[in-house]
Amino acid sequence: MNALAKVASSTFQGKCHGLVNGTETFDAGLVELFDAIYPPPHGEAHVMLATQRKPAPDYTTKELKISFSKGKPDATYGLYPDAYTVRVLFVDNSSPEKPVVYSQYQGQARVAFDAQSHTFSGQISVTLENLDEDTRRTIDVKIDFEAYQRVPAKKIHRRPSAKVVDKVVGC
Repeated sequence: MNALAKVASSTFQGKCHGLVNGTETFDAGLVELFDAIYPPPHGEAHVMLATQRKPAPDYTTKELKISFSKGKPDATYGLYPDAYTVRVLFVDNSSPEKPVVYSQYQGQARVAFDAQSHTFSGQISVTLENLDEDTRRTIDVKIDFEAYQRVPAKKIHRRPSAKVVDKVVGC
C-alpha cells in the first residue's frame, strides 16, 4: 500500500449521499470528520465535510459542511439563519472561477454524535440560500450522512519474550 492510500484510508471515512433540488444526486467520494472552534455561541463543534468531485475533464466539486456544537444532546434542530447549534453550508464549485456559497435558510437536522465510536451522523432537509450580487438563489438539500473520526490505536508495549537457545557443543 502506498503512502497516499494509507493516509486516505486512515483519515477520510464515512458516507454522505442524497439529493439537491429533488433530482440532482449528491454522493460524496470524500468524507472527513474533524473538530473546530467557531465564534460564540456555536463554539467547539464536530464538523463533517463531504466533497463530491466530477470526473475528468473538469473535476469540479460540490462541498457540504455540517457542524454540530459539542455538548449538545442528540436531537432534531431547526435550521434557520440565526440558529447556531447545527450549521450547514453548501459550496458549488461548478464554475471554479466563481464558487457559489449557500447557507441555511430553513429546515431541520436530526443529528447525533456517538462519543464511544467517534461517529457523527444524521439527516438534513434544508433550504439553503445565496444572496451574492443582490440576487437571492435557493437550493433544497436532503442528505443522509455518517462520518467516522479516526481514533489512533493504542500501542501495547510488551517486554521481549525470553528465547531459549540450545547450544550443542561438539567435540
